[in-house]
Amino acid sequence: MFNVFISYSRCDVDFFRYLFAQLKARPQESCSTSSILLSLTAICLFLVSGLGSIAQDADNIKLQNYYQYWRNKYFRLSQQVKGGAFIDCQDNRTTCSEAHGYGMLICVYMSRLDGSTTRKDFDTLDIFRRQFSSSIDSRLMSWYVDDKLAKPKKTTCATDGDLDMAYALILASHEWKRPKYMAEAKKILNGIEDSLIRSDYSLRRGDWDQNQHAIRLSDIMPTHFDVFAQVSNRQLWQRVKQVHYVILRQISLEEGVFPDFVVKDETGWKPASPNFLESDYDGMMYYNSCRVPWRLAAAAMENNDQEAQNLLRIFNAGIGKVANNDFMAGYRLDGRTINKWTDGAFTAPHMCSLFVNQRKDALATKDYQFGQQETYYQDSIRLLSLCLVTGNTFTLENQGQ
Repeated sequence: MFNVFISYSRCDVDFFRYLFAQLKARPQESCSTSSILLSLTAICLFLVSGLGSIAQDADNIKLQNYYQYWRNKYFRLSQQVKGGAFIDCQDNRTTCSEAHGYGMLICVYMSRLDGSTTRKDFDTLDIFRRQFSSSIDSRLMSWYVDDKLAKPKKTTCATDGDLDMAYALILASHEWKRPKYMAEAKKILNGIEDSLIRSDYSLRRGDWDQNQHAIRLSDIMPTHFDVFAQVSNRQLWQRVKQVHYVILRQISLEEGVFPDFVVKDETGWKPASPNFLESDYDGMMYYNSCRVPWRLAAAAMENNDQEAQNLLRIFNAGIGKVANNDFMAGYRLDGRTINKWTDGAFTAPHMCSLFVNQRKDALATKDYQFGQQETYYQDSIRLLSLCLVTGNTFTLENQGQ
């Protein structure tokens, strides 16, 4: 239903209602009059179909252009790994598993529009990934890699990167009919299940996270959990999804604010205290959980996930009710802004929520986002968000597998 949300839909629906009302109100009129009205209706339907196709083609061209900008700026061949490549996340030939996951997902999604390079790029990213395993669980990727060093120091893993890489490999296996990708994905999944999921089905922040009962809310990826359940044939992943939906419902009831980190104590889950891990804003919506609306929108748009839709309704009734260019970079739990500027890491996921809620400003916001260029984090989130709202993402279900 979301892919047919187009700018002229409202006026066309009203016009069709008018035509059908005329037909109903004039049953005694000549067949020729009825035929004319029916012909007009058919012509309008044909024109609307054509306009929809033109709009989709225009979006696809814009998306390809943005992808080329992103690829030229961030995709780098490795100096240390033969045949490997990485996403340069700091413009200094360093990368992280988060960036690698984004890169592999982007390659799979863009392959239907730009098949000349995307599959080769995907393979080079996968070659690089396999060379840098976590210092704790070798099935997972080291979260930080410096390509300038012949032997980069091993680090532990970060949950979000491995979730995205496993998901990208599964999609690639189905899209390109290559069983080896599925085998690699299942190896990562085994590592995730053993090292990153607690006995209460909550996600650790990495394989290093053994003592603190805490969650990074941006690790909640319902589309991924659904696909992992499908390919592993395990109910574990549905339990993981439901546990995290319960947490999101509990946390975001007031203003739709998703804090970066939540912790569990004897009373349940609550926002983390300042400087819990990264900054003064660990218990507020900042540069981690800014991604949550995008992940929820993917579940809503790709899988018609009602839980995700309900959470985004709360978000859009709270802090998300503002126009996209007024959605600020950071929110306190009571809905007050942290900063007085905008940032693509926040506005691109906010755009996704506008499409789920079918807001009138969604299409203009999409056009605005196509014109924005920032740094790796913002641009990568924006490109993935634009893939989603232009109908250029997919899951196993809507691939017809």
